[in-house]
Amino acid sequence: MTAKTRVMLIEDDIRASYTLESTINQDSRFEVVAVSETCTDALMQFQAFQPQLVFVDITLPDGNGLDIIRQLRDQDTDCHFIMTTAERETTTVEKAVQLGVIDYLVKPIRMSRISQALDDYARYKQKLVSASTVDQDDIDQLLRRSPVKTERRTPKGIDSTTLEALKKLLYNEKLHNFSAEDIGEKMNFSRVTARRYLEYLESEGILRLVLNYNTGGRPRRLYQMIE
Repeated sequence: MTAKTRVMLIEDDIRASYTLESTINQDSRFEVVAVSETCTDALMQFQAFQPQLVFVDITLPDGNGLDIIRQLRDQDTDCHFIMTTAERETTTVEKAVQLGVIDYLVKPIRMSRISQALDDYARYKQKLVSASTVDQDDIDQLLRRSPVKTERRTPKGIDSTTLEALKKLLYNEKLHNFSAEDIGEKMNFSRVTARRYLEYLESEGILRLVLNYNTGGRPRRLYQMIE
């Protein structure tokens, strides 16, 4: 059995961290072994867990994610880095590229984009271990000069046909402030299944989650379409 790739998250945004961890752990090729919210803790945990792939936010409470990468590069660590950030300035992107990051995910992070990044990394590593030498075409693909077009896939537990049927329902009926129970009844599946699909659509930026506190108890999770 092939060992899973060890992944570390350096992220102080709880929502982004949850999306990353849940999506990565759904992929049988990867496993999140450490999660840090600060630069100081990240450097300690990196030494303890020796991850092979690290998702790094740029803005952290006690420093800059780019500085973490720079420090670890200076230590000649055998690891790859993917940025996760709301930073869109070209100068920031350029600095990340100069440090050798293999991908750059802009917040809010979509689950499908995380899956794509994992696929790209796995394909990159497989190409390197499958042959002792590479030709120009192989190098171009590794450096993404000739990107290989792959079919986008949904995460584990999300069926593409069911997802399209749900999206069609939402757009056709123009639903507003609906719950997982509402969708479960309309789609004829359980509340847990409905919630999984709704959370996926929320992560894709199609829905927004709204908590209704007028319940006299625990807030009710409602969803709205994003125009």
